[in-house]
Amino acid sequence: MNLEISIGDLQVRIFKLRLTNILVLMLFNSLFISAIFAQQKTRNPKSEIRNFLTCPIIRDSKTFPCWLVEYNGETYYLGQQGRSGSLFYPPQLKHQVLVEGRIKDGSRLCGGIVLEPVTISVMPELDLSCNTLLPAQDGLEPPPPIPYPENAPFADDTRNFTILFDFDSDFLSLHKTRIVGEVVRIAKVNGLKNIVIKTFRGTTLLSNGQKLIEKEEIAELRAGKLYDIFEGLGFAKEHIKLAIKTNPEKADGIIDVGKRRAEILIF
Repeated sequence: MNLEISIGDLQVRIFKLRLTNILVLMLFNSLFISAIFAQQKTRNPKSEIRNFLTCPIIRDSKTFPCWLVEYNGETYYLGQQGRSGSLFYPPQLKHQVLVEGRIKDGSRLCGGIVLEPVTISVMPELDLSCNTLLPAQDGLEPPPPIPYPENAPFADDTRNFTILFDFDSDFLSLHKTRIVGEVVRIAKVNGLKNIVIKTFRGTTLLSNGQKLIEKEEIAELRAGKLYDIFEGLGFAKEHIKLAIKTNPEKADGIIDVGKRRAEILIF
């Protein structure tokens, strides 16, 4: 009888010990998850975003020159002076540049914190104060020359395309004209004759809280340029439809680059 009671008591003790361990583990997990959520809640999603207007700086190097900018006492690396087919299109001296980028990981190149991804827009106004050239310096090396991007063709069943523009510009760089070429190619492959071009006007929220709004006529200029291009590439006038949004898109300081765009539909 005493032996049976001792075994039963032991089983109860083991059960209570297991239950206690389970409760402690659940409490630990709850505190750990709460700490993670608290950290994410207090983190500023814009803390790594840098949007600003400034003069570009060019630094010589052993390979290609580096393009840098300064903002709030810090130097940032934009990219290399490359080839026409490179993904990075360099700024211009004697013109300010709109920089819209995100700090990559805190690493530095050519003495500047790397912004990646980064979009730059050369301002059309002349600014003769933007003329800083720096000599090459040991220890401030650029990355190896960037190879040409691999431009794989779009899938033949693609019907929607987006072209992004620099701020206040309707210029089509090599990468953007490639998209135009793919629109025409896919339309011919599938016998599609109708095209709708919708253009937008953007706003950029700068890191200092100010807003830059594109000029009123920019959406119309983008639409007109694309109309002329696609007509010249074989689309009949009666099959080209334009939708122009002249009111500026709202800015959030994070994805403003994607709001300066043209959306193209073929059917």
